[in-house]
Amino acid sequence: MGRTIRKYLKSETAGVHARLDERLGALVADGTGNYAAFLAIQYRARKGIERWLEQHCSAACPPPQTGLIARDLAELGHPLPSATPDFTPPDGARTLGVCWVLAGSALGNRAVLARMTKQPTPRPVAFLSDPRMGDYWRNMLPVLERPATENERSSLLGGAIAAFAHFNAVAAESLALEAA
Repeated sequence: MGRTIRKYLKSETAGVHARLDERLGALVADGTGNYAAFLAIQYRARKGIERWLEQHCSAACPPPQTGLIARDLAELGHPLPSATPDFTPPDGARTLGVCWVLAGSALGNRAVLARMTKQPTPRPVAFLSDPRMGDYWRNMLPVLERPATENERSSLLGGAIAAFAHFNAVAAESLALEAA
């Protein structure tokens, strides 16, 4: 029996996943301004993916998160980002790969939330504390724990890599604009 879908996607996306974690992790380590930048990146990237999923996800889609991010940004006194780039994965990319990336982010969000609760300045955390994505992740596990067939690997990976690449591109662009 081959690797499970979950293990396959995890091993094949490790590099792009680590790059994204480094970029976003630095933003939530301190300062409210950095947290707002983190939320703005999340909003910009997720908005495009959520639009794409609305059109292409026929099965159970992850719960939308951009409304919660908008609420957190408003509580911080920050406007919504005006530009939200489209998400365009390669032809044949499976929505399951994209959904795996979004659902897996719930695990990272829980870690960020735990770190933030130890900081002296309280911040709005509707996005980070939303239980729906964690529930979605748990509901995906039976599908993710089945073996990844040879026929589906490239389309699953195409969706996951495209989602990570989209997040990384949005993060790089946003951070470059802030640095300028």
